[in-house]
Amino acid sequence: MKKILLSFCMAACALFASAKDYTDKLVVTINGVSTPGQETTIGVETADDGTLNVSLLNFTLDAGGGNYMYVGHINVNGIELADEGSYDSFSVSQVINIPKGDNDSLSWIGPMLGDVPIEMTGKLSDDKFYCAIDIEMVKLGQTIHVIFGTDDFTSSVLSAKTDDPDKLVDVYTLLGTLAKSNVRKANALDGLQRGIYIVDGKKVIKQ
Repeated sequence: MKKILLSFCMAACALFASAKDYTDKLVVTINGVSTPGQETTIGVETADDGTLNVSLLNFTLDAGGGNYMYVGHINVNGIELADEGSYDSFSVSQVINIPKGDNDSLSWIGPMLGDVPIEMTGKLSDDKFYCAIDIEMVKLGQTIHVIFGTDDFTSSVLSAKTDDPDKLVDVYTLLGTLAKSNVRKANALDGLQRGIYIVDGKKVIKQ
């Protein structure tokens, strides 16, 4: 019996090289309206193959007036990292299913949403995690923008103001809608809502 338990523990340890929780402010934007930053914890697991699993558990939306929309567990797995020197960055597009949260007495909408497209971009170091998530709730006809933490890492590979700031570019939403046309790259995100956009063929974040 002890050998079986030991083998199970070793297998579990081999599956994930490290696991860590990050606590920071989370801001949700729906239809251009943002919630105040709320302290939230995101779980991050790094597998032996170097990929990342990110979990935002019991995700709940504040609809105002004391009303809440209980979504469920947001889990994005198998995220590949890029080494940026002092931190790692990532950008991933997936279709996920959202299971219900831990409290069975609440009405969680996640399971009824079916396949949910997600776009997530972010950065992490040993003591800091930042990410921006676009959750396409197709059945509800809404895109939920989630920002966790602050993008104040030493260098920003996701900045729209890199390269030639005077270059004229087009700006698209993640759904392919043209948001701006023929604008200076340095001003590409000016006046836009928070979220992830495509600028000059690259995903960038509007905070």
